[in-house]
Amino acid sequence: MMKTNETSARQQMHQNITAYWVTQLMGAAARLGVADQLELGTLPVGELAARVGAHPQALYRALRACAAVGVFTEQPGHAFANNALSQTLRSNVPGSMRDLAIAQSASGHWRPWELLTKAIKSGESTAREALGRDLWDWYRGHSEESAAFTGAMDNLAAQVAAEVTQAIDFSRVGRVVDVGGANGTLVSAVLRAFPDTRGVLLDLAHVVERVKKTLAAIGLAERCEAVAGDFFQAVPRGDVMLLKQILHDWNDEQCTVLLRNCAESLSRGGRVLVVEMLISEDGRPCAAHLTDVNMLVLLPGRERTATEYGQLFAEAGLKLERVHPTQSPFSIVEAVKG
Repeated sequence: MMKTNETSARQQMHQNITAYWVTQLMGAAARLGVADQLELGTLPVGELAARVGAHPQALYRALRACAAVGVFTEQPGHAFANNALSQTLRSNVPGSMRDLAIAQSASGHWRPWELLTKAIKSGESTAREALGRDLWDWYRGHSEESAAFTGAMDNLAAQVAAEVTQAIDFSRVGRVVDVGGANGTLVSAVLRAFPDTRGVLLDLAHVVERVKKTLAAIGLAERCEAVAGDFFQAVPRGDVMLLKQILHDWNDEQCTVLLRNCAESLSRGGRVLVVEMLISEDGRPCAAHLTDVNMLVLLPGRERTATEYGQLFAEAGLKLERVHPTQSPFSIVEAVKG
């Protein structure tokens, strides 16, 4: 007879092996907008299927499976309602995970993971082989997927933005530069919290055109300039550089080039604030370990320890000052210009 701990181990391994089923369920529910349709209350699956354009029986089977892992609640009569977990799949709510579910289950992220074994053997990203181009080129050619990825990054930025403004005093900062700032979630939070500070957002040209409209809509266009450029070539001048989930995309040599550009454009005594998940120094399990493998398959980058970021700073003429933990999965790694 199989021992209880052996049974438990097999059950846990089964969950690990089939975890991708759940990923795709979350992605499908997010794309269909099921949680948004249930915003006002319970709906029978027939009406819900009509609203989201799905086959009623197939939708029922999918939502029943979602409910089995705690997402949505099944009610009598083949009806469904939102619960705490499914609420996070609603769009345009604080902390929304809808865009993340779509991006992680879409081709740009999904296909390179199919070649994980090859990535482990070679030590190289499998994105180009899986997608026919690198990830950023893939997104340029797939606007809907790109929008989901950008939305996911914005939602992650929103999680940590308030903590950045609480941990760091920007009151004497004249000009803060959000390097690769996407939709400007982080720099916007800083400017709202510190009305005497001005901002610059640096990103690619197609991103900047969209950001200008966003800044105008939230009343920050006069205080924040959106600049198109390549941060491997040059970075606008400023007193503080913000880099949220930028360095983990790139290898050490590329990071050093970027950080040197930041250092050259910093005023005397200026700072660089790197917002990233950190690998634990003592090897304790942490969220960054899985994200690190995501970087392995998708990009040339990696997650790092605070000590490793300190080494990158030193190569670029910067000095690691301190690490600010947050309530989110991210830490704020602060460096000063030496």
